[in-house]
Amino acid sequence: MILIKRQFILITLSLLIVFSACLTVNAADSVISWLPETQRYQISIITPQGEAEYVYDVLFEIDPENGQATVTTTGSGYTMESRYDADLRLHYSEMQVVNQHDAGRVGFDRRSAVYDPEENRIILAFYLNERLQDTREIYLHDEGTEIEVLGLYLQSLLLQNRTDFHGKLVDLNGSGRYQLDSRVLTAKQVRDLTKKKNTAPQVQQLLQDPEQVTVFSIGYDGILRWFFPTRFHVVLESEAPHRILAFWAGSGDRLRYHLYDYQE
Repeated sequence: MILIKRQFILITLSLLIVFSACLTVNAADSVISWLPETQRYQISIITPQGEAEYVYDVLFEIDPENGQATVTTTGSGYTMESRYDADLRLHYSEMQVVNQHDAGRVGFDRRSAVYDPEENRIILAFYLNERLQDTREIYLHDEGTEIEVLGLYLQSLLLQNRTDFHGKLVDLNGSGRYQLDSRVLTAKQVRDLTKKKNTAPQVQQLLQDPEQVTVFSIGYDGILRWFFPTRFHVVLESEAPHRILAFWAGSGDRLRYHLYDYQE
């Protein structure tokens, strides 16, 4: 059994609060209409040294008839269920912190996120022992897709033989909207990733044959890239159905890799 570090669980929860974001995207067709109806992954969060710190399961369920997607996350630190529309725009999400000690540290044991179509905003509410602790509002201004389902969105694009991804990021903790740029890495750029000293050995192995993967690199555009150089990387299989293989972002002590293991 993998030892789960309490400190990293707290960091993970903090990242969910601070860095969950919305991306406006352009798609000609319904996003979920291209996706497999069910995908289950076991996801390992690992350090640059290759040490596994947390393992959880994610179930993606697509209901094309009703035009919605459900994402269920199950782990020893927290559980979460989220519902999205046909273009992966968030409708509702609820997260439960499993361990009471962790709940005391982060200040809540339940977090809900509800989309308000009249104001085009997401309302977040944080509870501890069923008592409301805090609320936050994120005004989207544009249609958006939560970063938690970014891999699904990119999978849908690849199944349409497309790689054109453009968007804006809305930070949950601020009102700023920042233009993002996106590119698919060349084989040489993929090989260069494997040579970086902070690339986990499991990721080096995953990227060993650039022909077997498609790697999206997503980050800030314009002058902001000088202040926020960190980029999101999403790795998917190059062959259909383009399963998600890995995701990472961050730098320094907070750099973590999410490795996806598809469960038959």
